[in-house]
Amino acid sequence: MFDSHKPLLSTKMKSLLFSACLVGGVSLLTSCDSQSSTTDDNTAQMDKNTAASQTDTSAPVTADNNETAIDKEPITIDTSPPDDQMVSPSGYQKLGFGQVITPAILAELGLTKQESDNEQCYYVSDPKQYYMDQSYGKRASVLYQVIDGKVALITIRDSKTPFYTGVHVDDAVTAVMSAHDDSLTYEVDKYAVDGDFYNLIANVNFIVTGDADAGALLKKEDIKLNNANDTLPIQVEYHIKGGQKLSNNTISETEWTVENKRVLKGNVESIDIGIPEAIYLVEGCS
Repeated sequence: MFDSHKPLLSTKMKSLLFSACLVGGVSLLTSCDSQSSTTDDNTAQMDKNTAASQTDTSAPVTADNNETAIDKEPITIDTSPPDDQMVSPSGYQKLGFGQVITPAILAELGLTKQESDNEQCYYVSDPKQYYMDQSYGKRASVLYQVIDGKVALITIRDSKTPFYTGVHVDDAVTAVMSAHDDSLTYEVDKYAVDGDFYNLIANVNFIVTGDADAGALLKKEDIKLNNANDTLPIQVEYHIKGGQKLSNNTISETEWTVENKRVLKGNVESIDIGIPEAIYLVEGCS
């Protein structure tokens, strides 16, 4: 009896084992697929992160590059006025020293001639350039002195008119001395013997030869031009007000002492630039 049922039990056992194996195999495959999918997702995410990291690292930083460029090449702005808008040894506004003045030139530049019976020496000015003086009212900012038909001197009377040395009307006398490295001749004004008004004179493009005195009318033989291209000697004269008398007449540029410099006072009242002959004329064209 026992022997006749043995094959049947064996067959059932095989069926059960097969079913169990089949179910286990399906579960194992499902688990493997799930793990593979998770692994693939993680790998893909890592690849995305890596790519993003590489993109961020290699991208150029425009702001930093621009800031570096600015640091290396700073922008500078030149605020100096054009040459013809600044009084200098070359002249002012299309008029140079030694230039012949004709009615046609006056009309072209809009300049007017001041009333004068002296045809050898007179002044012209631009009516559009003026300032208001507390004592005299409306006055010309710039005057051109014409001697023997040629521009001989330019006078600045307004603080807004730029001068090539950087000195302006109303500046302190210390600014004048600094602009010329103290190479100026002090001269008491002829009509202010107490020293309240005095002049500081600088030679621009020449040296004085021989025994010519400071403040004297210089002749051709007294002058040696520094540049062969120059045709006229040019001087600058600063008229100072509110000063203090330092000497009876003059102090040459080589005679300044520390004591004199310390007591030097005053402010620029006006500035003359021109040929020595015009600078020497204390009374101008009167």
